[in-house]
Amino acid sequence: MDIQSLKVLMEINAMQSLGSVQSSQNNASTSSMFSDMLGQVLQSNTGDQSTEDLTSLLYSGDSPVFVPSNLYSGQSSLADVISSYSSTRTNNRTDYDEIIKKAAATYNVPEKLISSIIKQESNFNPAATSSAGASGLMQLMPGTAKYLGVTNSLDPEQNIMGGAKYISQMLSQFDGNIETALAAYNAGPGAVKKYDGIPPYKETQNYVQKVMNYFQA
Repeated sequence: MDIQSLKVLMEINAMQSLGSVQSSQNNASTSSMFSDMLGQVLQSNTGDQSTEDLTSLLYSGDSPVFVPSNLYSGQSSLADVISSYSSTRTNNRTDYDEIIKKAAATYNVPEKLISSIIKQESNFNPAATSSAGASGLMQLMPGTAKYLGVTNSLDPEQNIMGGAKYISQMLSQFDGNIETALAAYNAGPGAVKKYDGIPPYKETQNYVQKVMNYFQA
């Protein structure tokens, strides 16, 4: 979702909160729902968009008609949501730089490729887990983690070093082709060999495209 679309969403929320258009109960419910939606959008869809641009979309006046004083009673305000996102995002982009640099040097993989995989796999959340059983920053499956010598996938250094080792192996196996290596990282090298390239799986195709977008940005 781009900034213009996000602005429209915010304007709709504000309009729904005017005066007596909604009851206070419905108003609070809508506010909570909107804050949750905004948080999800900020976490997954804004990419490298400046949080200054996001903050500039907030209404800075003091009109009680435009923004009712009780609109966010007991709820997180939009400013709080954006501030929280900004803080998390800043930490995410700096906390693991040294580990990424170490992994890149150890396994001869571009630092940006490692960070791009982390961005797509977990959005820099070291505690991320999937329904399939993958966990950690680079979403290692239990069997893969064991094969790579990773004993604790939730440990950032072990996870990044293991994930970097694995993508390095995929690059070597598929002649240095980054897109094919990413497909193997996502769907497994067996699937890539079976289809002699990126498998016709929508999830894998989307995965490769998104990681490449981050990598080439």
